[in-house]
Amino acid sequence: CFECRAPSSSGAPFRVTITNFLISTALAASDQITVTFGSEGALGVVVVSSTATLTVLSITPPSYSCASCAYAAGEAAVDMGVVLRTDTSRAASSRFSFWTPPVISSIAMNQLGLQLAVTFDHATDRAGMTATDQSCAHVFVADAAFAKLSAITPAKCVWTTALTLNVMLGVGATLVPGDALTLQAGRVRSANLVSLHSPSAATTVSAPAFLMEPSLSVSGPTTIDQCSLLNLKAASDSPRPPDFAWRCFNHPGLNTALQAFTTSQVDLAGGTPDMTVLDITYEIGVTATDMFGSLSKEVMFTVFKAAAPAPQLYFQPASVAVTRDQMVEVRAVTVFSQCTTAKSEMVFQWAQVSGPTTIPAAYLGTISQLRIPGGTLQAAATYVVSLTVSMSNDVSKQSSSQMVISVGSLPLIARIKGSASRRQSTRSALNFDASVSTDPDVNAGANQGLAYKWECTLSDGKSSQSCRDTTGALLVLGATSTLHVAAERLPATTDAPYQFTVTVSKAGKSPATYTLSLTLVTQDIPNVELAVSGVFFRQGDGSIKINTNSVFSLTASCSATSSKTLKWSSAPEVALTAPAFTASTGGDSLIYTGEGSNALVAGASYLMTSSCTVVGAEETVVGSAEQVVVVNSPPVGVPCQTCLVDGNDGAPCVKAGQPVFDLLRISCDNWADTDGGLEYRFGYQVEGDDKDVVFDWNESPSLDMRLPTGTINLAAQVRDALGALSAIMYSTVEVGAGGGGQRRLLASPSVGEGGLQARRLLMQSSFDWPGAVDLLDEQLFAGNFDELNNMASALILEVDSQYAGMNLTAAESLALKDVFLTKLESATVTVNNAQSMPEGYICTSLNLASTISSNPAHLSTALVARLLDHVDILVSDEHSSIASITTSCASSALSFMTNALAATKLGNVSDADLSSVVGKFEQGLVSVLRETAAGLIEGAASVASSNSSSTAIARNTYAGRAWAAASLATQDHLFEAAVSYSMPATFLSDAVVGEVKPVDIFLGAFFSVPAFGGVTPIGPLVTLLVSQNGLNVPVTGLSESINISIPFTVAHRAVGGKGKCVYVNGSAFSDVGVTTIQNGDAGVICQTTHLTSFTVVPVEDETVTTTSTTTTTTETTTTTTTTPAGTTSSITTTPEDSKPTSSGAPAEATTTPRASPLLQTTLAAASTPRPTLTATTTPKPTPVQAANEEVFVSFSVGLPLTVEEFDESLQLAFRQGVADAASITVDSVRILDVEATGARRDSSASRHREASSDLEASTGTANRRLLAGSITVTCEVDAASVSEANLLSTRLTSGLVENLKNKGLPGATVLAS
Repeated sequence: CFECRAPSSSGAPFRVTITNFLISTALAASDQITVTFGSEGALGVVVVSSTATLTVLSITPPSYSCASCAYAAGEAAVDMGVVLRTDTSRAASSRFSFWTPPVISSIAMNQLGLQLAVTFDHATDRAGMTATDQSCAHVFVADAAFAKLSAITPAKCVWTTALTLNVMLGVGATLVPGDALTLQAGRVRSANLVSLHSPSAATTVSAPAFLMEPSLSVSGPTTIDQCSLLNLKAASDSPRPPDFAWRCFNHPGLNTALQAFTTSQVDLAGGTPDMTVLDITYEIGVTATDMFGSLSKEVMFTVFKAAAPAPQLYFQPASVAVTRDQMVEVRAVTVFSQCTTAKSEMVFQWAQVSGPTTIPAAYLGTISQLRIPGGTLQAAATYVVSLTVSMSNDVSKQSSSQMVISVGSLPLIARIKGSASRRQSTRSALNFDASVSTDPDVNAGANQGLAYKWECTLSDGKSSQSCRDTTGALLVLGATSTLHVAAERLPATTDAPYQFTVTVSKAGKSPATYTLSLTLVTQDIPNVELAVSGVFFRQGDGSIKINTNSVFSLTASCSATSSKTLKWSSAPEVALTAPAFTASTGGDSLIYTGEGSNALVAGASYLMTSSCTVVGAEETVVGSAEQVVVVNSPPVGVPCQTCLVDGNDGAPCVKAGQPVFDLLRISCDNWADTDGGLEYRFGYQVEGDDKDVVFDWNESPSLDMRLPTGTINLAAQVRDALGALSAIMYSTVEVGAGGGGQRRLLASPSVGEGGLQARRLLMQSSFDWPGAVDLLDEQLFAGNFDELNNMASALILEVDSQYAGMNLTAAESLALKDVFLTKLESATVTVNNAQSMPEGYICTSLNLASTISSNPAHLSTALVARLLDHVDILVSDEHSSIASITTSCASSALSFMTNALAATKLGNVSDADLSSVVGKFEQGLVSVLRETAAGLIEGAASVASSNSSSTAIARNTYAGRAWAAASLATQDHLFEAAVSYSMPATFLSDAVVGEVKPVDIFLGAFFSVPAFGGVTPIGPLVTLLVSQNGLNVPVTGLSESINISIPFTVAHRAVGGKGKCVYVNGSAFSDVGVTTIQNGDAGVICQTTHLTSFTVVPVEDETVTTTSTTTTTTETTTTTTTTPAGTTSSITTTPEDSKPTSSGAPAEATTTPRASPLLQTTLAAASTPRPTLTATTTPKPTPVQAANEEVFVSFSVGLPLTVEEFDESLQLAFRQGVADAASITVDSVRILDVEATGARRDSSASRHREASSDLEASTGTANRRLLAGSITVTCEVDAASVSEANLLSTRLTSGLVENLKNKGLPGATVLAS
């Protein structure tokens, strides 16, 4: 029969073909033959046809459910027999299978109560669910127990195999062992689709087979004094709150107080009155009991209460348990004593107390951080380190604490090089290499000291036997790291593959095994090998474990030399196309980027197969290799909560506070993951502001934050030890300003040499800036650099908020940011000198640099230069503290450098310093390329874009040549064409690029370009950099040119002028060594034999034009370009490129503006504001341009500022806002007049109105005040024609107000145009 199988009951008729079995078609089949299935007879038989050579029967199978009918894995295999009644010697038989519907054999909860493993008795059709189907309603009946699977978030059901369904419980799930889930009828059937659907049946959820002891840690200060609070925090990796029990061993009074606490938090009031004895160490213990009743080991924590004032000291994390390959990272947090107001810089000293080996002194530094690189400490050992902290002005005020570092022992890792599942020909020799097996406790490259043992088995699913060769002899295998089996030595496989297993062993450690599955066929098929690179975790069975957002690649190599086709497939099926996957042109590599609707699903497993098809003259053969990819599930827990820290334990959660001076705590309690090692990341954004503040990952599940004024949108995320990320959780708090205030004097360290520099805040403000700077100093002195970054972020945003609210001028804002940067510089220099620059600190600091530079009006020449130096220290990583920076870190760095460049366009950087700033800018880009590319796999790219820049960093294989050309999209409203480049074929030899290492490329387009010598660019600044092996490749003097396409701005295209390629050379633009080819009216193509940053400037003579193509030349007009060697080259052009004016003379193409009149100010009495321009349906009159008459757009804008406040920096910001709105250059904008026109209402009045209602009721007055003045600014904008004037007028009417707001000038009103 074609398919000799049927369901265990209600089978449909099927046809059987029998040769040489002639029977009559005139008689009933039952009168002539007997058909049996094991011991059961057929339900019906019909003779379809019969000849001497071939008989066809239609047979209806019986229900196979007798008492003796035995099933294994859902199948009962029997003999189907057909016997002639008149001559039983004439018979035919075949094997036949009956299949039962799958049934659930068990539902087991895992040890953390996070997941259920639903196991079926045999392979299923996965309920017809695709790889992206995750609804548990597809499988289970929606009853009361089903509802317990979900709560705050729904449960997810993912098939890990055809046998196992993984149920990931939702956040807040209440299901417990003993509850029963009911399988839906009609949903599940056998994997081969033969069985009937399973009936509905309930299965009880069982507890874990082996209960796990809850993990437990305690954090808090180890030293306090008579003025201190005591806050202790216990953490256990459980998604459901455990029960905690606290006690004190050596003080009855404290013991009584602690026994009242049953949660994870202990808060004792200031002065800790329950701790009555001074100068003793209090011994505190805590245990946790989880949902299964498992009790943790008691964790001991000691607190010394000092009689004399002493700083508080505690560690994050509170304890350290690592393996030898992991880095030890500990951060000490210190808090000044509240018993004294005197504060000075803290002095830190780490020391080793004990351990089997000596920790190098370089790692025991004098800062608050301890970082010991992986591979330094001895495995299976315990080290004790101590930290002593004292105040520099009084060393008697000190605290000391010890930390235990437990270094575990890692198990042996057995591996066979290549994929774990292969298909080869018997005609090919077998070569297996297990030398990649390791002892992780031994340094890589050193002798691993392993012993090897090989074996080969065949299994039929019930029993195993040793492999035999083609002669029938047992296969004898060696005991070395490699194994060779000659061609034709083993016979082809039939039902099951060969299992080659290597066992590695070593004295003192348990052996480890690794098994490779091999299918042998007689065809001469090509051999396929798979290699994996990127972010993944190799598991003992050969599978790799990834996260949904991992980036990894699979690379296949096929032994065939010609006529081959490589193709990728997956099971379950996934679209291996963009955006989540990128396949190489030849199909040899497949890159997973973790983005898009076709991304792999968390909790699922996939079989990725590379097939190599070779089409020959006589046959087509296929070779293949497989790789199992397991997708890690993210951590699970309850939503995080943010509350005001007010010291009032047990009070209701308050989701509001005062800016900067109040602490708000965001907490993510009761999170867990099977991989453990949870870390937490927090951040926030002020509503209405696009700047994100993101803090470093930390093992602490909570963070105390100081926040700026506004509605604050907080974000939290959790990751496990393998990097799987939870969804981002959001919450909102309101942070409002306080009551009235007075003018203040702010003193801060001067940027230059000398004592203190006073900065006077001229505006009346309720904000205590000197107090805020004191808090900043406190964190700096205490060495709490993470807290310093936290506070600096809030203060920078508070400056922006108060500036937008007109409570600070631009000069005052600049002065404050100058102070903040001084503190940040000091911290970075300290960390850098200690040769200990953690990645998290780098990323947070880069984010801060981006934030502090976000408003160009607050930047000066000195501040821009200092920020560039500050960022260079962070990115260059001269001590190689980290291997690479993440793409998000790189985005922050690029965002800052874009801001710095934008500041130069506003004119805030002097001409004398502009060259230096651009040089530092380019050097910073080199560092960003090197550090970012180091974290990319070959074939991957990091792309970032903003309204001011667009960048791409790519790591390419040398052989793939993908680096030879690329393009970069730009902002449509600024440029209508893309930036692109192409390398000549001789680039490799000329630039001396090696043939082994990948080639890294940086391509960036920056839209705010500075003007040199009064020449304003009409295109973006384009930077192209090449790096290899971590080193910048100097590109100069190439024998053939690189082509770089640079588009014109939209405004320049509207004018229709030409352009010329230039680069920054010293303090001017230069075109030496660059040839310009006009690319139609879209832009230019710069042909260059060296690499730097290029842009395009307007040409002064439009007769100097070139062709619109890059490869052909026609007609006769030429342009001449000087090369560094003094030679010349000619580019032919078409006559149409020359556009004569009406007088016949060439039109002047320069955009150099006329000299702007000196800014005139009129200090007149307030006048009635002019009416606001409103929309109308009446058509605007069309201006008429007389011959030789100038065309321009004139308009007036009202601003809520005084004439004095509208200083030079704000005038530049104003012109830039106009230029951006009109899509023109800033030099085309002229300010003609600034006039004082009236008073303005304090914008903070309405903000404080509700808070001051009691005051108004008692005094009869509202908390309002009039601030001195508003102004009217009158401007002109050049236009080349009447039509362009109309276009500019439309753009200004629709976009000016928003663009001025973006430049730090809110509240603008267009008064006339």
